[in-house]
Amino acid sequence: MIALNAPVWQTLSSAGNDAEKWLLALTEGNGNTRETIEILAEDLSHQLSWYTATAYALPHLAAFCPKLSKEDKVFLIAQMGAAIAAEAMTPLSPESEAYREFHEGLDGLRKETESLLTDAEIHALLETDTELGTMFSLGALAIIGSRVHACALWYLSGSSWEEAPAACLCGWEDEILPLAEQPDVLEPIEILPWDKKSLDNEAVWLNGLLELAGDDMIRPILPLVYGTGTCPDCGKQEPYWNWFCRFHC
Repeated sequence: MIALNAPVWQTLSSAGNDAEKWLLALTEGNGNTRETIEILAEDLSHQLSWYTATAYALPHLAAFCPKLSKEDKVFLIAQMGAAIAAEAMTPLSPESEAYREFHEGLDGLRKETESLLTDAEIHALLETDTELGTMFSLGALAIIGSRVHACALWYLSGSSWEEAPAACLCGWEDEILPLAEQPDVLEPIEILPWDKKSLDNEAVWLNGLLELAGDDMIRPILPLVYGTGTCPDCGKQEPYWNWFCRFHC
């Protein structure tokens, strides 16, 4: 963890270039906790961009998270999900200090998130607030699942999860594949019910969380985006996520 007064913070980017200011306010208890989390999250995830301050902020957030109530932990993870997911579009070099900071923080947040995902009290909380539950689900995906998948689902929110880009190596592409129309080029998978305990199958627990939250926008497309695409030109089959990444990864 790099101290908030270290010179490196002056070289790091965020939307407002003041992430360390809000981190300090948050960790020292200055101001309303949730309002400060919201400001910091927007500073680090504006327009789903990757900001270098995120990597250095995560260890501080991981150290702070255990001090929060369960409800505020859920709020923190929900708010920070997009910032964490954005790293998938600009992967950090494993040899860099930023990479080490990012993964130190991610490891700490993962422990907190895994505990929340199997907590019956949290399940009941998610059932009362669809927006919070949906954002928490995507935040959990960014932390303990695939950041690529989390970033993709945040990106697809721009079309209300009704359209998605697709591209095959042969040159075929469709920038607005109509997910809402169940396109023939995608073969959906069957997503089994979640037992509210196991985190082995990403599609299963993500779908289960979203179901608890009462989501009716993301869940319908999960069998498709976790499914298999068949190129209409060359016939090659591969996971839909590969199609997405040819556009945005």
